[in-house]
Amino acid sequence: MNKNNINLVTDIKVQKGNKNRVNVYIDYEFSFSCSRELVYRYRIDKNEYIDLGYIKGIIHEDNYIKCKSSALNILERNYKTEKQISDKLLKKGYDIDTVLRTLNFLKDYKFVDDNKFASLYAEEKIRICGRNKIKHELVKKGIEKCMIDRILSDMDKGQYEENALNCARKKYDIIIKSENNFQKVYLKLGSYLTRRGYEIELAKNILKKIIKKDDFIQQEKISKKDTNPLYDIAKKRYNIITRSENDINKINRRLSQYLMRRGYLWEDIKQVLRKIMQEDI
Repeated sequence: MNKNNINLVTDIKVQKGNKNRVNVYIDYEFSFSCSRELVYRYRIDKNEYIDLGYIKGIIHEDNYIKCKSSALNILERNYKTEKQISDKLLKKGYDIDTVLRTLNFLKDYKFVDDNKFASLYAEEKIRICGRNKIKHELVKKGIEKCMIDRILSDMDKGQYEENALNCARKKYDIIIKSENNFQKVYLKLGSYLTRRGYEIELAKNILKKIIKKDDFIQQEKISKKDTNPLYDIAKKRYNIITRSENDINKINRRLSQYLMRRGYLWEDIKQVLRKIMQEDI
């Protein structure tokens, strides 16, 4: 035993985030972390002297083996980026040098590949999201911006715009079930497209293709003609609901949901609900 490396253990604390690991303090300062098993195996006790160099060598190798095992367990669930794995390993209590060594092992054996991850992620999400959202999410996962830009620029522009158009049409069909005001529909669909990460110019072009003002003018005319049939249906359903419900808010909610499921516009439903409620006062 080298006497120059003999040091006093002044404290041993169980880690808050991982009860199977401890922090060891030498001469009242943090020295290293290791598994509780090693503390027992090598009889590392508070107020006892240890050969720090010898113990650290054993601990570093043990940590590396356990860190590799933890990393492979993480990758069993699903593919991850270097940053995602690094964050999880650091959270488990492994030191940065051991984590970096583990990442090198994973890269050498192709267990992690940020370029492959980014390509697969973009290929999956491009059907329902715009480039801006995909880029934002990949940056959060630790992918370099230059790599993301290269992958996104290689994607088929025509297919990308077609995906965006299909996504917008589906949302448009949902919006017009409860909204018949041209301006409101335009704003709602535009906001949806930008939230999904589509570029502003692309969103504007899609809005022009999908939303036609003349359709809303014609719909308003039809809506005015069909108010009476809507009233008759709503009144009949109202009478059924009020047999078992007295709460006015619940009656309103159930009746409006019923009418919306039948395809009536929210603006028309509000007028009819107001009329029925006034009659019942």
